[in-house]
Amino acid sequence: MQPALKNDVTEDHKAERIAKEYEDFAYIVSHDLNTPLRHIKEFTRLLVAGRKENLTVEEQEYVEFLERSLSKLDDMQRALLTFSRLNTRSNPSCDVDCNEVVGDVLRELADIVSAYAPEIKCGELPIVYMDPKQLHLLFFHLIDNALKFHEDDTPKRKIEINATDQEDMWLFEVRDNGIGIAEQYHDEIFRLFRRLNPDQYSGIGAGLTIAQKIVHRFGGEILIESEPEQGTSVFFSIGKAF
Repeated sequence: MQPALKNDVTEDHKAERIAKEYEDFAYIVSHDLNTPLRHIKEFTRLLVAGRKENLTVEEQEYVEFLERSLSKLDDMQRALLTFSRLNTRSNPSCDVDCNEVVGDVLRELADIVSAYAPEIKCGELPIVYMDPKQLHLLFFHLIDNALKFHEDDTPKRKIEINATDQEDMWLFEVRDNGIGIAEQYHDEIFRLFRRLNPDQYSGIGAGLTIAQKIVHRFGGEILIESEPEQGTSVFFSIGKAF
């Protein structure tokens, strides 16, 4: 006798199941990649150690390419692990002062801030009820992008961070005067590992994906307003009673 199966799964349940499957896949891939990646790095180091001075110019280029590729793989593996753990290894939510979080992020990015000497304006930011580590990660990726994506001849990099009271939520904006993004890519840039300028700027294309995941996890939305050569504004909301 065949079991009676009901096909009453809602679209929301399907979306949740797909999201969970993707998170599980991301965790498995990132976790299981760790050991073979570590072995490749270590045995590459052993093979090259003590021989660099005897390598031809072409062989040295091969080694440098291999090292860059391994470094990129390492970054991608960490990004996948971070993404997969946003739900599974979260911390308890509490009241968090966004002003303090932004200050911590700028100190963490001190080397980049020192190199570019940007003009940073930060309005009075609210206290929100969130996972403090994930809020830090959210601001880190948005500010890091705002600092990074500029032409070399940008006269002065500028970043503005503000929040406005929208009754039941806070609406944040992180604005820069960087290279901007064409409208047809405004949704695509939230895809994991999607990079629009891979040869010009560093990174692996995971920052906005992680930022979006965090905002959605706390009941908010995130979007950008941008045009080429006109800078970018990233808007995201955080509910007051979430």
